[in-house]
Amino acid sequence: LAQARVGFRLGQPSAHRIYPFAPLHTLLPSMAMKAAFLLAAAGWDCQALGSGQEACDTEGCASDAAGLLQVRSESATTHVDAVELTTPLVHAVYTYGAPATKGEPFRNAATQDGCFPGLRSYTEDILGAFDEIHQVDAAAMHNFYPHSRTASVILHLGKDSIYTPCNTEVDGHPDMPKRGPSIFHEWRLHQEDDYVGRLKAMTIDGAPATEKEPFKTARLFADLAWRSYDTFEDAKAWISGKMPDWSLVTHAMYTWGLDEDPLLVVQQASTLDCAIVFAGTNDFSEFSASTTQHETSFCGFEGVHIGYANEVRNLMSHLGKFISPSLAKCREVTCVGHSLGGSLCEVFAACANSGNATDPDYKALAWNKETPVLQAVAEKSMLSED
Repeated sequence: LAQARVGFRLGQPSAHRIYPFAPLHTLLPSMAMKAAFLLAAAGWDCQALGSGQEACDTEGCASDAAGLLQVRSESATTHVDAVELTTPLVHAVYTYGAPATKGEPFRNAATQDGCFPGLRSYTEDILGAFDEIHQVDAAAMHNFYPHSRTASVILHLGKDSIYTPCNTEVDGHPDMPKRGPSIFHEWRLHQEDDYVGRLKAMTIDGAPATEKEPFKTARLFADLAWRSYDTFEDAKAWISGKMPDWSLVTHAMYTWGLDEDPLLVVQQASTLDCAIVFAGTNDFSEFSASTTQHETSFCGFEGVHIGYANEVRNLMSHLGKFISPSLAKCREVTCVGHSLGGSLCEVFAACANSGNATDPDYKALAWNKETPVLQAVAEKSMLSED
């Protein structure tokens, strides 16, 4: 979960990868988590799946198989009656290695199928003589909640990635990744190069898919997700140099003790669209956001992961005054986040699109849309302290 790293080596690198440092979160004890994993695994039905896996392109659906012994659930075809839709404040969500968020998957109140446009990505390595071993980004399976309803992709290295769309027929598999006796947490798959590299070279059903949507946009925003860990000056310079049609228009920072939580708003000049970027865990004091996992109410929803609900609530109470005026001037808004930041995006987007206008959580994060305008480049980070 943490982007910060400590300067020592952890274990031996695999034969095909180099891991110079261990992420900060690997220092935390994981025995309780492993025990819960083993107990849960004993209760799951595992299905031995063949190695020939069909994939989905953006127009079609194919097999959900995640590989040999990867557990899956069947998605029943759902008939969706016409419902009154809300006006979306968040138009898409792109997350990378994010933990899950709610006892029942968040539905998008602004779309007929309940899906959030965008893509949820997580990495997986398939090993063993018979592809029987699955190493999965540990953050993506950090808890037993499901994710929001959105399209998902399992990013593989040197093999086809597995894409599941979200529509009235399938739900993007919010329950993935599953647990099983041959599925293992791997924190070394949680870093920027793991995601950017695989998105650059991904294939679906043997064909290049990097330039297809939603993967092309996911590749663009992957770089942006990790800029949330940079200083204001470094993030601004990187965006200016690497994303010439985009600029950093708002950078807000909430500090509490040693913990610094940034929120970024970047805008594309040609479209006036924006992305709000949530950061992942960057300090020990913030681990409670992920490790405190019981359910709570948030924005009119029940069963929300309390750590993520409280984090969004806290950020918006301190930084909403800086962020909302900027978002109001955007044509469309996309939410982007890595790790914890992706979880916060799921919660934020669900609330923003809920239309629960009388709820205090909604009032704290929502904005009144204005005529889109090209905003000035940020000159400094806006600070809010406790």
